[in-house]
Amino acid sequence: MINKKRKMARVFIALTPVKELNDKIIEIKKDLKIGILKDHSISWQNNNSHHITLNFIGSMEPEQIDEMFINLEKITTSKSQIALEINSISLFPNNNGQVLVANINPTPQLKKIHSKIEDIINTIGFETHLKKYHPHITLGRFKEKERAGFEIPELEEPIKSFVSNIDVYQSEFESGKTSYQLIKTFNY
Repeated sequence: MINKKRKMARVFIALTPVKELNDKIIEIKKDLKIGILKDHSISWQNNNSHHITLNFIGSMEPEQIDEMFINLEKITTSKSQIALEINSISLFPNNNGQVLVANINPTPQLKKIHSKIEDIINTIGFETHLKKYHPHITLGRFKEKERAGFEIPELEEPIKSFVSNIDVYQSEFESGKTSYQLIKTFNY
């Protein structure tokens, strides 16, 4: 359990890619860095920080985190895997966006997990986001607002993988950089 003397934490729930998928994501970034994006100023996501956010909750009290852990334990007893498929690379949230992402196919299984997570968040008193769930992995953020046009190449084929865990992270913003600390892992 969380130490009650701890301060509020900025928390999010995510899926963390297995090593094989993370290696493929790193390769995609390398290809983009030396290819079509070599002349662009981009703050690339740390290679050890790739994740697919299920829900960014925000600031939580330790007691709320404890309650969330209890509820997450209840939905993570199936001992199965969550199928993932990267189907494209794009800008987020649209073609004028500043964030470069690997888009994840929103399968029925992934939507169901997202819905269960939202129910848990609602139960402990947090509102969920009304916008449509768009699963993705952040690859980097463009530093410049205005940039020359470019066309992101299509993937030769979808990248398929899986995850077995639902992870809870704490997010910290310090000196202009965001870092993530894994708080707890739940086997799905």
